[in-house]
Amino acid sequence: MGRSEIRIAGAGGQGVVTAGRILAEAAILCGRQATHSQVYGPQSRGGASRSDIVIATEQIGFPLADRVDLLIVLSGEAYEKYEPELGDDSRLIVDSGCTTDSSNNTTALFPVVETARSISGGLLATGVVALGVLQRFTEVVEADALRSAVARRVPPKHRDMNLKALEAGMDLVCVAS
Repeated sequence: MGRSEIRIAGAGGQGVVTAGRILAEAAILCGRQATHSQVYGPQSRGGASRSDIVIATEQIGFPLADRVDLLIVLSGEAYEKYEPELGDDSRLIVDSGCTTDSSNNTTALFPVVETARSISGGLLATGVVALGVLQRFTEVVEADALRSAVARRVPPKHRDMNLKALEAGMDLVCVAS
């Protein structure tokens, strides 16, 4: 695997920062090195939000993402902002509500936000649904490690809902395959 740089970008309230933390923890549970950094706008709900996760099999010398291998976008604003920064070899997972442009063969469209709404009644579980898609699409971390990290990182009262959201995200990739 070497080094993988993953960016999850969306809007405040979608759980982007929490998803980044969960992914980094899952990577560590898999015996890898991982770092997580976050950027978010001044608004806690609706402002721009981003998590960058670096996962490596060796010690991470530079902890920030500078060449994103995989971008997951969960809002139109995130798509507009970060898609142009991708390199030729980068892959892109997009919430199908953000764009219909899948002309690039490295783009995969999934109804992440719609799925999160059906499970949580809002945007709360969006980042966790995205993690399920990410796991099945890339297998960058083991599914059981991701389940464990979700269970450890979300509040107990939301644990069952988030585990259901994770499975729903994984199922989206199975359905699309």
